[in-house]
Amino acid sequence: MTECQLIVDPPQPGSWNMAVDEWLLNRAADEGVMTLRLYQWRGATLSLGYFQAYEDRQSHATSLDCPVVRRASGGGALVHDRELTYSLAVPPGHALAKSTQQLYDAAHTSLIAVLTQIVQPVGAEFTRCRETDARGNGEPFLCFLRRAKGDVIYTSDPKSTTSKANPLVADGSFKICGSAQRKHRGAVLQHGGVLLAQSPQAPELPGVAELTGQGINAQQLGELWTSSVADQLGLELTKALPFSVGERKAIRAVETDKFGNDSWTRRR
Repeated sequence: MTECQLIVDPPQPGSWNMAVDEWLLNRAADEGVMTLRLYQWRGATLSLGYFQAYEDRQSHATSLDCPVVRRASGGGALVHDRELTYSLAVPPGHALAKSTQQLYDAAHTSLIAVLTQIVQPVGAEFTRCRETDARGNGEPFLCFLRRAKGDVIYTSDPKSTTSKANPLVADGSFKICGSAQRKHRGAVLQHGGVLLAQSPQAPELPGVAELTGQGINAQQLGELWTSSVADQLGLELTKALPFSVGERKAIRAVETDKFGNDSWTRRR
């Protein structure tokens, strides 16, 4: 069993959320502390992947009024609104830092088990995507319109009575969770989000509530998921103490210098 601190945060601005994740990654590299964090966002927020051009956000009209932050991880843009977000900071030398696909798959497999338990879908299933879509230069702006190997997908049997009653799922499958990773001095940060419900700022993306007809409480999902993740990854979870004055000062410095800084957000 590996000792792992558990942090459950209230909704916070995007720049603070990204600064905390970066600080946890740095702490994992410097002090060998593993952390599992669950968090949400204060108001619908657009996060750009590290490699995306800032101007590309103009292509997505419904999120133009959202505040924007740039992640240090790659992937497509995310509209963080009606979702539960998580991060895992893994220290260097740990087996999971050396096998990042195993980390990706384990986090998503544990989520699938919990979603199936809560929703108990009829004529449908939550599964992991088998392969990455090859889209060439036509890659969609939004992350949830992309598919990577291991993403969590909701797929319905079009012949089932439930599917026929829901035009959303009658003809296809939908991504409801994806994750991204970043390495730093041997440590790994993995973070991602679960689409609980459709956001007015991203109406093309149905969440679990629209796909299954059943709403999911973020707190309930978080409690069950942390237990499932711990079992999958062999973690002994300990609730972390609130950030000290010094820790908050260090996180605020990361926010001011980087994620809350316009030069970082518009760097591409």
